[in-house]
Amino acid sequence: MSAPEHDPGASTCPRCGAPLAPDQDWCLACGAPARTRLAPTPNWHIPAAIIAIVVTLAGAALAVAFVELTRDAPAVATTAAPAPAEGAIPSTATTPPVTSSVATTPGATTLPTAATVPPATVPGQTAPSTTPTAP
Repeated sequence: MSAPEHDPGASTCPRCGAPLAPDQDWCLACGAPARTRLAPTPNWHIPAAIIAIVVTLAGAALAVAFVELTRDAPAVATTAAPAPAEGAIPSTATTPPVTSSVATTPGATTLPTAATVPPATVPGQTAPSTTPTAP
C-alpha cells in the first residue's frame, strides 16, 4: 500500500484535519476558517468601565448640586421689637446730633459734651429729650 499522494494545492483544516479544496476558505466539516484569519474581538471591557465611572461621577455631582440648590435657607433668629403703645406713632428717624457753637483756640483739645453726643435710640421707641438746662 502506498501513501496517498499529497496534492500541493490541497490542504487540511487546522482544526479538524478534514481535506480542503484549493479554493475553499471554510472547512465544510467543522465550519472553522481554513485560510481566513479572523481578527480577535476588541477588548471593550476597559472603555465600558471608564464610561460607567464617568457617568456615575457625573450623576453624583448632579445629585449634590441639586441638593445644595434646593436646600432651604437656615432659619434666622429674629427678636421681636416691643409693640408701640396704642395711638402712638412709631419713630423711625434718629435724632440728629446737636453741635455747640463754642469757639476753640488753636491747639486746644475739645472733649465731647452731652450736647454733642447723640442719644442711643431703639427702633420703635421715642428718644428722651437731652436738651441741656441753663443753671
